[in-house]
Amino acid sequence: MPLLDSILVHSPTSLDVLVSLRKDILTGKLKTGIHLKKMDLATQFDVSRGSVSQALYKLEMEGLIESEGKGRARVLGITEKDVIDMFDIRLILEKKAVEILAAKEYVDYTPLIQVMNLMKKENDKGAGADSVLMAQLGFHVHVTMFQMAGNRAIFQAWKGASGLMQEIVNINGAHVPAEETYRKHRILCDCIIQKWPNSVQVIEEHLMAGSRNVYLEALNNIKHKEG
Repeated sequence: MPLLDSILVHSPTSLDVLVSLRKDILTGKLKTGIHLKKMDLATQFDVSRGSVSQALYKLEMEGLIESEGKGRARVLGITEKDVIDMFDIRLILEKKAVEILAAKEYVDYTPLIQVMNLMKKENDKGAGADSVLMAQLGFHVHVTMFQMAGNRAIFQAWKGASGLMQEIVNINGAHVPAEETYRKHRILCDCIIQKWPNSVQVIEEHLMAGSRNVYLEALNNIKHKEG
């Protein structure tokens, strides 16, 4: 289960609808312009209209659909430009979170250290390290960073920009090698905990050093596979 989905959606039936519709939209199975009806979806998935509404609300927050009222929504889909725009927003928000942490007089870094310990334990397996698990733990490093920053407004904005990109990579099924994931997040955590003066530059390098291309390639791959 994607990390942010488990945070934002508590109903299993709603989560089933969300995951299925999101995948169909991202892969292009549900084409741009197609209309979705709550009543039809409730019948299709054998769930309540309330569960469908919750799933559609999350999809609308992700920018994949738009509500048309009267129990209908229209599929917007996603383009390469959308991914680039979301990535740029994520970069701005993560820079802000790092600035907030650097300015704080005291921060409890225990949650961040715990995540990194889990990453190190997995990375120490060498060739047997699970790249998917490492990707999930790497994503959790960023979640923890925002939670420590304590700014709920930017955390909420970040969820919308980053959660969807994470799911694109998950559907694609290809992840960055575990060792590289660990190395990049080790540097990021060191700069946060030790309050490096160039911490904003570090987070920019962390995100821009090929990360955007990973998401673009993943999006193209899943659309090509479906086609």
